[in-house]
Formats: sequence, structure tokens, C-alpha cells
Amino acid sequence: MRQPAKPQRPIAPEVAEAARLLQNGASEQAEILLRRYLAVVRNEPDAMLLMANIAAQCGFPENAERILRRSVELHPDRNANWIALARLQHDRAKQDDQVELVDDALACLDRALANDPLDEEALGFRPALLTQIWRLDEAHESFRILVEKYPESQPAWINYAHLLKTRGDFGEAVAAYRTALALDPDNGTAWWLFADLKLARFFPFDVELMTAALPRQRDVMAEASLHFALGAAIHQMQDYEAAAGHLRQGNALRLKERPHDVSAMRAGVDRAIETYSPGFFAERAVAGHDSNEPIFVLGLPRSGSTLLEQILASHSAIEGTAELFAIQQIEVELFRRHTADTVEAFIDTLGAEELAALGQRYLDLTRFHRRSARHHFIDKNPGNWRQIGFIHSILPNARIIDIRRNPLDCCFANYAQHFMVGVNYSYGLAEVASQYREYLRFMRHIDRVLPGRVHRVIYEDLVEDIESETRRLFAYLELPFEESCLRFFESDRPVRTPSSEQVRQPINRAGIDKWRRYEPWLDLVAAVGDLADDWRS
Repeated sequence: MRQPAKPQRPIAPEVAEAARLLQNGASEQAEILLRRYLAVVRNEPDAMLLMANIAAQCGFPENAERILRRSVELHPDRNANWIALARLQHDRAKQDDQVELVDDALACLDRALANDPLDEEALGFRPALLTQIWRLDEAHESFRILVEKYPESQPAWINYAHLLKTRGDFGEAVAAYRTALALDPDNGTAWWLFADLKLARFFPFDVELMTAALPRQRDVMAEASLHFALGAAIHQMQDYEAAAGHLRQGNALRLKERPHDVSAMRAGVDRAIETYSPGFFAERAVAGHDSNEPIFVLGLPRSGSTLLEQILASHSAIEGTAELFAIQQIEVELFRRHTADTVEAFIDTLGAEELAALGQRYLDLTRFHRRSARHHFIDKNPGNWRQIGFIHSILPNARIIDIRRNPLDCCFANYAQHFMVGVNYSYGLAEVASQYREYLRFMRHIDRVLPGRVHRVIYEDLVEDIESETRRLFAYLELPFEESCLRFFESDRPVRTPSSEQVRQPINRAGIDKWRRYEPWLDLVAAVGDLADDWRS
């Protein structure tokens, strides 16, 4: 049974009012009220915690740390402040490439757990933090303790299942998701996460439970998740018409909530094509950082990037990391500095030294995710195709690999995948086809202005002749071919993406022409149009 919660100490009215003000965005009023209160009740821990939150939100993490350290020094039994300090250090570690701060965050959690071994927040945050920094054996043990202490916590079982999936413990992941669903069979998001195992097996009673749960969903995300899960379950039962109906409903819900602006994407690609001319790159021929460590794997999602990463990471000189967002973080930092919303608005104003510094910033940010001494590492964020011009400008020696898949299979796979965030174009057939069209248009431009810069892998060719394609790939990387790369499925490296179980199997044709089963009900051919005839180059 769930352990009884410890009684909470009463919060002073002034602190409660400051918390309300802060929640409503009135941070200045909250700070004034707290300062007045602390002048009378010095070092009160609830007030100090709120002051630290304000400092962190206003961009002063060092001040927040000082406040929290003073609070736990004076009140060492104050778990909320220990946990807040752990979260602050974790955020700073990711933001500023101070990997040592992760150990500090873990030490703070350990202090909280020494105070109260049953503190659910600390017990839950500890394995989540260990998972992020790829200390997966320790995370596994921490999750085991968490579900042992809180066996009725559905979030604990869901997070544990995700770790097991990442580690490749497929059977245990299924059992953990099944436990979570037994605790709450109405949780639409949990059903989708189970379906996202890809190789998980559904049974008729699962469909009955999900169908019964549909009217009880409390928000759009959960309802859409349930439709996507039902689509996956009914697909296994080969009722493709019914599965297509659920995919339509799930995608319609998400598209209404998160519409994709096709014209804005087209305008952005127009601007990029205009900016990244042969002359632009000729003028910056000696700019950027000279590191050749990064290998970018990009393209559209569901095109085989996880398979390609697994092949690459089976090489002794290459480390697999994850879908990194360092390029996007750098862009956000530049947007704030230049008051713009696209790199193309100001990139021509950046000098050689600044471009080199941005390349170093990328290396610093990605170091947080590296765990080996291998020279090269993989950044497999598929959305980086849109940033190729920027990437080449700051890291001209990095390798860039575009993995491309037949647009019919690729667009269908995106439409059938419930991306939680960041892939709004996948929620409509016209939208995802338009995204493929803009991707193809920009990649062709890059091939013209930077010939030979991007190495292309066709997913179907890789499936048909893995050895030839792999040898060609390593010739581009200027690395010796290694036989282990053909036996990528034997690797025990953790994989976080939706294809994590599939890349632990020998290469196969299971994903090729899957769209054909749905064409009578989704009319994908009409959406893709002439893309189907001319997409390889």
C-alpha cells in the first residue's frame, strides 16, 4: 500500500499570498512581500524557497543557489529545499555544461532521502535524473526501490517501464506498463506509451478496455493518445479500416489543438534558400570551429534514423547519444540576443570568431550527453535538416548524413505515430506531405550550394544491401569499416526513441509498403502526389 504522507507544517499567510502572486506571474510583488516577511521572520524556509524560485525564474541561478544552500544549512531537515536545490543544479548542468553539478544534485537528493527514505518526490526524481545522464544501472536500482515503496503509483511504473524499454529489457517493460494499466485502465496516455513499444502484443480485452475508456478521457491529449493506441492494437488484428478510423480521430484532435502552419514553413525554407547561397559559404570558407567530432543524422522522423544511429554507434570510434537539442538551444540564445526568430535574419552579421565560438558552444552543450572517450558522437535530431546552413557555418568539419525514406511509407509512419510535442505537421496527411516536400526542396538546394557536403542514405537501399550501404557510409566518414556495424542488433547500448526494440532485431522489410494496407481509407497517394515519383535525389 502507499505510505501515508507526513503531515505538512502550516504555511504563513504572507508566504501563501506570495506563492499565489508568483503563480499568477506577479514575481515583483511576490518578492517585495517575501522580503518584508523575511525581515521579520528571518530565514524562514518556505519563504527562502520561494525567493530562490523567483531568482531562478528571473535568470539568476547563482542567487537561487545561495538562498537554497543557506536554507538547508539552517534547516537541514527541510526536504523541499534539498529537492529544489537538486532541481536547480540539474537545470544548470544542462544549460551551462557543468556536468559536475549533476553529482551535486544527486547528493542533495541523497540528503533528502537520508531525512526521509520514503520521500516520494526525491525517490522519483533520483532515477529520472540518473536516466538522463545514462547511469542506467543505478537508475534501474532506484526505480526498483521506488515501485517497491510506492507500488500503487502509476507514474512510477510508467517511468520505470520507459527505463526498461531504453535498456532493452522488453519483457520487463511490458510487465511494468501492464502494471501501470492495471492501476488505471482509463489512462489514455499510458495506453499509447504501451503501444509505442511497437512490439508489444495487444489482446481483444485490451481493445474492450480502451474503447470503454474513451468517453471518460478528461483532456485532448489523453483522448488522442487512446485513439492512437487503439489504432496500433487494431492494426495487429488486421482490421485496417477500423484502425484507420482511430488514426483519423486521434490526428484530428491533435491537429485542431496544434495546427501546423504550412505557409510559415514554406516561407522559412524560402528565406533559408535565399540566405545560404554559394557566395555566403565562399565568404565564410575559413570560419567556424574546426572540430570533426559531431556526426549529424537528420531527415524526417520515422525514416530510419535510429537504425542508422545503431549501425554507426556499433563502430569503435563513434558514440551514440540521443536526439540532442543543442542546435536549437543555441538558436534560442541567439534569438534573444538579436531580437529575431530565425537564424537567417542575422547570420550574415556574425563574424568568423563568433561562428567559431558558437561551434564551441555546441561542443560544450553536447558534452553533457557524452559518456565515452570515443572521438566521434552522433546528434540524431531529425529536425536539424532545417539547420544545415547554420550547422555548416559553425562546424564546417562535422559530418552530416541525411537518411531518406519513400514518402508514402515515411508520411504514413509519421501519421500513425503520436508525437507528444514538436511534430505538429504529423497530424494531417496534407501537412506531413507538405513537410516532406519542403524538406526535399531544401536538401536539393544544399546539394547544389554545398555539393558532397551531405551524405545521403536511402532507407530502402540500406534494408536491401546493408553491407554495401554501410561501407559507403564509412568511406564518407573516413573511418575504417568494422564488421560489428553489420551486427548492430547485438549492441546492448541504450536507445530512447520509438524504434528502440526494432533496432535490436536484424534488419528486415517489415516497415516497407505498410502504407498500402491503409490506402483505401486514408488516400495517402493523393496527399503525397508527385513526391512518390521523384524523391531519391
